[in-house]
Amino acid sequence: MAMESFHSVAIIGAGLSGLYAAHLLKDRFPDVIVLEAQDRVGGRIKQVHGMAPWPIEAGPEFVHGRNSIFVRFVEQQLGVKFSEKEWPDWWYFGEEVGGQGLLNDQDVDDEVDKVHDLFGDCGDEAQPPPGRDLSAAEWMAAKGCTNRQMAVAEACYANDFGCSLRQLGVREMIEENRGWDSGETYLLMDRSMGAVIAHLAHGTNIKTSWVVSSISYGAQPDAGVRVCAADGRVVRCRAVLVTVPVTILQQGAITFSPPLPAAKTAALSRVRMGNVVKVILSFSRRFWKDDLYDVVCPGAFVPEFWMLKYPATNPGAGTPYCVVGFIAGERANEVSAMGPEAAQQRFLEQLDEIFRTHADPRPASSSVVKGHVVDWSKEPYVRGAYSYPSLGAELGDRAALASPVSGQVFFAGEATNEAINPCIQGAMQTAERAAIQIRAAVDAAVNPTRSKL
Repeated sequence: MAMESFHSVAIIGAGLSGLYAAHLLKDRFPDVIVLEAQDRVGGRIKQVHGMAPWPIEAGPEFVHGRNSIFVRFVEQQLGVKFSEKEWPDWWYFGEEVGGQGLLNDQDVDDEVDKVHDLFGDCGDEAQPPPGRDLSAAEWMAAKGCTNRQMAVAEACYANDFGCSLRQLGVREMIEENRGWDSGETYLLMDRSMGAVIAHLAHGTNIKTSWVVSSISYGAQPDAGVRVCAADGRVVRCRAVLVTVPVTILQQGAITFSPPLPAAKTAALSRVRMGNVVKVILSFSRRFWKDDLYDVVCPGAFVPEFWMLKYPATNPGAGTPYCVVGFIAGERANEVSAMGPEAAQQRFLEQLDEIFRTHADPRPASSSVVKGHVVDWSKEPYVRGAYSYPSLGAELGDRAALASPVSGQVFFAGEATNEAINPCIQGAMQTAERAAIQIRAAVDAAVNPTRSKL
């Protein structure tokens, strides 16, 4: 007979949205349980150890929005301090895009400024008609943008969105721009993102290596939900919150009985999540300017890379000179196919080109200590990085992804953010919304008379 446990609320996924939802719900429902497929908590928040004296973030590294829900929470709960950086910081233009070399963002030409204006003001554009979305590449071509401007947008904007210009849909891009309230600067924490996960996980009932295979829910709100694991374990609950990445639902890793409503499955077919590959290299010395922290590289193998420093937590590990390359979308898929060794070599060649001098023609290659590649498409319970404004998506698709089913099955996670905000504060906003929905639904099921008062 299958092992069963009974809970008011079960949460599937111990990423940021799942853990934050549990944090918001456990006072009201002390028996809340979090079921995590991986053997660790954190989801897409994960660290790489041993490359530097501090853990390097394999997942999200930057925070947006000084007044965001995430910043307020970690300042109040953990006493986190933030430093603020302008973005973009520096650019590198190789021969194929003008040959200007390293430039500060304040020194770029009007052609680059026009790209900033185009993407910064896209919320003022009229929405494409239903069923007639166009890609950002088509949109820029229609506005007469040059190949160099396309390369700038590909490296600076599409890569940051987590896709390519061909994958980036104008309809959701306009909607994202209209809802974005987090500013363009990067906020850097004074510690690892892992500290936030550890704080949220403390005192929470979490079961790791618990791979959900199916969810059955009743026709009536008081009929309960049955969550089944691949190994036969069962959790029964009044409400279940699903926070898994959208790829897991799209690929049918979890089955639902009865099937999810048509509006939700249609939205799932249109919203996309791209891949991200991070190429991390550590060096025996610093060969870049001390005030340089981020470089956007139009037309280059790695579109963007950065060099960050955090307080040392393991002083004997690695070196303090690390560079993280960030590659997203279709290009990330190409890098994934070439393998980690080839990716590291290509990145070294790019860094040699950018920072070489007559006296030091191969600064990166001559001082590299070790390398590591993070490929999010190969994480079996993630299968990608984060959702992006998707070509062909319709207005209302994110709301459909977020919509509860039968007052029993609820959804959170960055892909369900109606403002199309895939950042960590966007994930937390969905957890907050779902927690409110769950409290109301469970209260109504337990005491239907009171819920009508």
